[in-house]
Amino acid sequence: MDMIPAQVADKLPSMVRNQLAKLPAQQQEEFLEEFNRKAKDSGTAYGLWLLLGWHYIYLRKWGLQFVFWLTFGGFMVWWFVDLFRVAGMVRDYNKDIATDVLRNLVAISINSQGANAA
Repeated sequence: MDMIPAQVADKLPSMVRNQLAKLPAQQQEEFLEEFNRKAKDSGTAYGLWLLLGWHYIYLRKWGLQFVFWLTFGGFMVWWFVDLFRVAGMVRDYNKDIATDVLRNLVAISINSQGANAA
């Protein structure tokens, strides 16, 4: 994983790290660029949680956000519990994004190889 910085690699699921190690440097760079574009930041999520209660929107969980608003943050209990959950939710979101980005990168690579062979 020549192109992936250690601080990013440490946050990736092991399956993604293993697959990235097998890819050429150019594809690793493409992965890193796309992952950085789509990954979310815990600081931003905490800011949205604290000020507006919009952290679920930030993590693209519209259904949960709607229920959160309807219950006024679970009568503030849910809102308080999320203080301890936001970092984990962002970490899980970023792991899912890493898996999706890798899957798309591999699929594009396979499709372009098939087109070149034809």
